[in-house]
Amino acid sequence: MPDPDKPKPIEEAKPSRLEEARRIIEEYADDLRELIQKLRRKMN
Repeated sequence: MPDPDKPKPIEEAKPSRLEEARRIIEEYADDLRELIQKLRRKMN
C-alpha cells in the first residue's frame, strides 16, 4: 500500500502537439532565413 505521507513525484508537462509543431516550424524558418542571408551575401 502506498504511503499517503510520501509526496508524489512531479512529472514534467509534455508540450502539446501544437506547441511542438510550432517549435519545429520556427526552427525550420530560422534555418531558411540563415540560408537566404548567406546566399544574399554571396550574390553581392
